Amino acid sequence: MMLSFVLFVAFGCADDQERDLKRAEKRYNFKKAVTEDDELFPTYFLAKNGAITKELIDAERAVKVRLNEIAPISLPTKHARLTSAQKDGVVQTYKRFLQSHDEDSLLIRHFRNKYAKVILMDYDVMKSDDYALISFLTKELIDSECGRFALIFEGISKVKSHVADNQYSSLVAEFEKQIAQSLNLHKQAKAAMPGFIQKMKDRPETVQGGLKADFAVELNEMDDLSPRISTLEKYLQNVRSL
Repeated sequence: MMLSFVLFVAFGCADDQERDLKRAEKRYNFKKAVTEDDELFPTYFLAKNGAITKELIDAERAVKVRLNEIAPISLPTKHARLTSAQKDGVVQTYKRFLQSHDEDSLLIRHFRNKYAKVILMDYDVMKSDDYALISFLTKELIDSECGRFALIFEGISKVKSHVADNQYSSLVAEFEKQIAQSLNLHKQAKAAMPGFIQKMKDRPETVQGGLKADFAVELNEMDDLSPRISTLEKYLQNVRSL
């Protein structure tokens, strides 16, 4: 998926009015905004017949908007003390949503990624001794394939020696598999990036959607994947020590 997004950013946007752009000696003060997405290392492949399209990207964005509008689980008030019954109610709401939307795989993917985290962190489940629930929600994060690895690692570490050995081993094995897969995708994207950048330099008309060629080149040159690759390598080393 990471490589697909690199392709989309590099070549997925167009504006005929800028095809005659003259690449002046100009530098941009580009600084990437830090968002929650920086903590995600997706392993799912957003593509149809092996190709990613603007329509698929738009569909994924629409699903996220829809999920925010539905807001099936509310965030607790800060410092609110919730009873066991209230927490149980939230978990039941979570499971009912999975059942009632099981045919919408894209919606379920982003629901898992968002609300398993909400229950673990905002409802303080991660701080509790409900190891069965922590294990369940950690597995939900893994199944989302959105790569919320820091929280997954915390969940797996928390349930160690508190759940059945085969259950724990399964969590660790799938976690390691996804980290390795994400690391491979990032390395592919990094290796391909110079070719994409050179193509934009040689053929600025390939840059679309109103994104000036010189800005697109600088954006991609500055958005180095090395820090993410380093983080993934550390995750892989840590999970192998569990």
